[in-house]
Amino acid sequence: MNSLLNSKQVMELLNIKSETTLIKYEREGIIKVARRFGNQKRYSFKHIQKILGE
Repeated sequence: MNSLLNSKQVMELLNIKSETTLIKYEREGIIKVARRFGNQKRYSFKHIQKILGE
């Protein structure tokens, strides 16, 4: 299963307090946006699990 997460969910999982930090990680290539729905970003749960080392 490769579900998609929104920004808030990713921030909770990675313990990120600021959306600015999330955007910084995107620019640095640490976190990749899987898909955009209009103005909304979605992130791959599978990718976030890799970041967490799960």
